[in-house]
Amino acid sequence: MKPEIQIIPKLWTTIPEAIRNRVGREAGPQRAMLEEEHLLLILHQIPGPDDASRRPALFWRQPDGTWKSSPDSGGLMALQNHLNGFAARLDELDKAEHIAQTAAEYHKVLEAIAPVLRSSRGLHRALQQAREFVKADRDLINLRDQAASIERNAELLLQDAQFGLNFTVAKQAEAQAQSAQRMANTSHRLNVLAALFLPLTALTGLFSMSIRGPLEDKPVNFWLIAVIGVLVGMVMSSVVVARR
Repeated sequence: MKPEIQIIPKLWTTIPEAIRNRVGREAGPQRAMLEEEHLLLILHQIPGPDDASRRPALFWRQPDGTWKSSPDSGGLMALQNHLNGFAARLDELDKAEHIAQTAAEYHKVLEAIAPVLRSSRGLHRALQQAREFVKADRDLINLRDQAASIERNAELLLQDAQFGLNFTVAKQAEAQAQSAQRMANTSHRLNVLAALFLPLTALTGLFSMSIRGPLEDKPVNFWLIAVIGVLVGMVMSSVVVARR
C-alpha cells in the first residue's frame, strides 16, 4: 500500500501518478515537475524569521493550460498573488530599513530579510525550470521575470541593511573614541592644575604651622616662599605636559 501523501490535495485526482510518486510528506526544495504534460510547481509560502519548517504552496498546470492551486484557490491568479506577496513583504522590509537608526533595528531587519531572500532564490529557480518545461506559456515567462526581479530586490535590500548596520556600528565606535578623547583631555588639564598648585599648597601648609624656624615673619620671606612654590609648580606642570 502506498503511503498517504499529505502535500498534494486529495481532490487532485487526475494528476499523474508519476508526479505523486516524486512528492513526499514535506515540501522539500522549491522545484518544478513535468509528467505527461502536467506541470506541478512546489513553492514555499513567505517565511518568517522564526519559521522552523517550510509551508508548501502548490500550483498545478494541466495540459489544456488551466491551473489549480493549494492552499489558496485561484489557479494562475493565486500564483501571481504568491509573487505579489513576496514583493509586498520586501516593500515592508525596505521601509523598516529606511527608518532603522540603531544596530538592534538593523539586525531585526536582517533577520527578516535572510529567509525571504533564500525563498526568493528557490522561487526564481523553480519558475525557471517551469519555463524550460513549458516554453510556449507566456504567463510563465512573465512570472519567471518577476521572480528574478524579486530575488534581485531582496539581495539589494540585504546589502543596504548590512551597509547600514556597519555604518551605525562604526559611527558609534567613533563617538565612543571621541568621548574617550575628551575625557583624557579633561583629565590632563586636571593633572596640570594639580601639579601647578600642589607645591604652593604644601609650602603654605608647612609654613603656616606655629613652629619656630630660621625664617623670620617678614613680608620678604612670604614672597620668597610664594615664588619658590610657584616655580616648583611650574616645573612639575611642564614635566606633566612633556610626558603627555
